[in-house]
Amino acid sequence: MSESNAVIRKQFGAHAADYATSATHAQGASLARLIELTDPQNNWTMLDVSTGAGHTAFTFALYVAKIIAVDLTPEMLEQARKLAQERKIKNIEFREADAQQLPFTNNEFDLVTNRIALHHYADARKAITEMARVCKVGGVVALVDNIVPPDKVTAGWINHFEKMRDPSHNWCYPLPRLEAMFADAGLKVEHSEKLKKEIELDAWAERMGASADLKKELRTRLDDAPQEVLEWFMPRHDGKKIFFLLREAIILGRKE
Repeated sequence: MSESNAVIRKQFGAHAADYATSATHAQGASLARLIELTDPQNNWTMLDVSTGAGHTAFTFALYVAKIIAVDLTPEMLEQARKLAQERKIKNIEFREADAQQLPFTNNEFDLVTNRIALHHYADARKAITEMARVCKVGGVVALVDNIVPPDKVTAGWINHFEKMRDPSHNWCYPLPRLEAMFADAGLKVEHSEKLKKEIELDAWAERMGASADLKKELRTRLDDAPQEVLEWFMPRHDGKKIFFLLREAIILGRKE
């Protein structure tokens, strides 16, 4: 196993239960938009890549025939299976797999989804290529991930801030870069849009086990951030709490 994958397993294995109950992942606006944009059909077979605690798969389970949901971290899959059993969802099969080496044949799935995970991969381009490979011709790859502005200095600051909180973070990309990766993988971008979600800093940090000292350091760093970062994050203080914006992109690419 690569060093980056080992770090991902360690981080998410230790905090799998927190992601099972995370409102950001279970109820985010991007989930409803994915349903609207992909228009899932009841005869489809779907692959959910890096399913985590299964929230995307659970949402789509009402609409498609079968879902295979994969994740690198066994503890995450354990949480997902538990939630599926509690909710009596029976059309999802959970498997352990690396997004950068998907264990499926070419042209196997009508829909491939990947939500809030790409920024962890050591090779995002390879992961998108793999998702395109296993998608049927005429099928759709739907991606949701955090994004950064095109300016390289600002993007670097934001990615460093993310990595302070979560050592398994690799890199968030600007939307145009993600669209280019889709095109390179043989996916015609049919739709892309940006979303904003407001996050409370301490809760965001605690989800990855941040210590009190690290939370303090993150607060200080955000307060002292360059103007370009402040314009992107738009932080606000509410009593003792700090809120800021994370920005997401949704991209739909059809395999030609």
